[in-house]
Amino acid sequence: MKNLRCLIAGAGILSVCAALAQPTQVPATADPGRLRERFDAPATAPSEASLPEPNGAAQDVLPQAVRALRVTLRAIRVEGSTVYSDAQWQAYTGPYLGREISGADIFALAQALTVRYRNDGYFLSRVIVPPQSLAEGTVTLRAIEGHVARVVIEGDPRLRSRLEEIAGKIQAARPLSAQVLERYLLIANDFPGVRLRSVLSPSQTVGAADLTLIASVKDVEGFVSFDNYGTRYLGPGQATLGLTGNQLLGVNDQWRVIAAGTGNTEMAYAQISYSQVLNAEGLTLALLASQARTQPGDSLRAYDIRGYSDAASLTLSAPWLRTRNHSLLARLSYDHADIRSDILGARVSDDQIRVLRTGLTWRRLDVLEGQNSLDVDFSRGLGGTKASDLLKSRVGADGQFNKLTFDYARYQPLGARWGLSFGLAGQWTQDTPLLSSEQFALGGRRYGRAYEAAELVGDRGLALRLEPRYAVPGGGGHGLRAYHLYGFYDIGEVSRVGPPSAGTTSRQSLASAGFGTRLFLAGTASAQLEAAWPLTKPVASQPEDGRAVRLLASLLIQF
Repeated sequence: MKNLRCLIAGAGILSVCAALAQPTQVPATADPGRLRERFDAPATAPSEASLPEPNGAAQDVLPQAVRALRVTLRAIRVEGSTVYSDAQWQAYTGPYLGREISGADIFALAQALTVRYRNDGYFLSRVIVPPQSLAEGTVTLRAIEGHVARVVIEGDPRLRSRLEEIAGKIQAARPLSAQVLERYLLIANDFPGVRLRSVLSPSQTVGAADLTLIASVKDVEGFVSFDNYGTRYLGPGQATLGLTGNQLLGVNDQWRVIAAGTGNTEMAYAQISYSQVLNAEGLTLALLASQARTQPGDSLRAYDIRGYSDAASLTLSAPWLRTRNHSLLARLSYDHADIRSDILGARVSDDQIRVLRTGLTWRRLDVLEGQNSLDVDFSRGLGGTKASDLLKSRVGADGQFNKLTFDYARYQPLGARWGLSFGLAGQWTQDTPLLSSEQFALGGRRYGRAYEAAELVGDRGLALRLEPRYAVPGGGGHGLRAYHLYGFYDIGEVSRVGPPSAGTTSRQSLASAGFGTRLFLAGTASAQLEAAWPLTKPVASQPEDGRAVRLLASLLIQF
């Protein structure tokens, strides 16, 4: 009996010790609330439509008799001009007044005014010298401000009504500028799945041109990828499938489904989204819902950790500026997410995220042929999790917060084959700790490649990356179209506000470096092979060999 009591007491002590040893917080690398940022469809660069090239304007033929004409001008009038005032023309016409000039000079003046129109983007406009008498020393020039008189729409009938709206915007511009034409043709080319060709041709209307729009739609597109970019607890092997349906309802709609998983119970992610372009200005409404389920393996398997994330978002976006070389997109979105974690069947965290976000996306090709992109977002927490909630993911956190994030990238060609990619990203927030999924993360494919995704997280952060690359065209054989050789270095630091967690400091940093190759295979397939070394800290999930080289590989097939 005494031995039995001893056994029972010993078992009780062991169970208490086990309970004390179990983790009370899920590692950020296994956080279900961070899967969306890993598997969201990548933002694509704005499309580049093929813009029409107008035929050169017919040159005025200068008769020899007019060329030899001599006259002293007392006044110069420019009729038909709605873009420029008489005062603006004065800089051009003033030098011709009060002195004797030839007929050739008058035609040269008309050509100079035409050049002013063209330089300001009015590529269909010109200034002519109409027949007239110069007996009184007054010359009249006539501005023919070009426009599009008729638009012919060909191709997929589902796009007719939307392209008619685009056509109306173009026809309403009198005179038509290259900026206006470019904006609306590019917006049309941004319609879901659309490929647009445009042709300008002479019109029967004086001073006008006719425009033909030829549109086609790729109804279904998608991708499948395989890689080992996952974490030790959720992976590392993972597969992703994305499918996109375009114009399925014929209302400028797009449907997208993304699914990702590890092939076991460790991680599963699914996302469905719907977007629709609402008008000819490119105003777009997007709805998205996602669900993530995690059950970390490896050394965490014994604790039966279960993660759940259910999220939805509503976004409105519109292009404020849209050209081939320069674009600015504004957006307003609302995010709604519930993120929960259980350990051994007991709830250990429960966050409700309710956030309003507003942001800008800027793209520019500059005079150095550098490709620039910048995303800036301001987020305002509207509530959800309260400061008094006991199961929130971080001590002191509150669902009401403000934060500012930015992400800048630039690719600079350095000759025919060399180039340099540069990136800088950061986040700033006030002195209230953020909930876990709102923290700035280091590690993963962009900053800290030798580390797992969300290796380090903090309320504030800053990260930098450099990647020199060398492009080699393929010979067309062995299914290889081209390949890139590259090296990289990245570094970043995060800091936490509020009381530090047990065993951590308020500031942490990491850095990594490596090299690799990107292979552009036959068709639309591509692969990447990379070796990455942690430089400043070991990988947290691999304490036994945390500074070893990390070998990464991926295969992407688009269709």
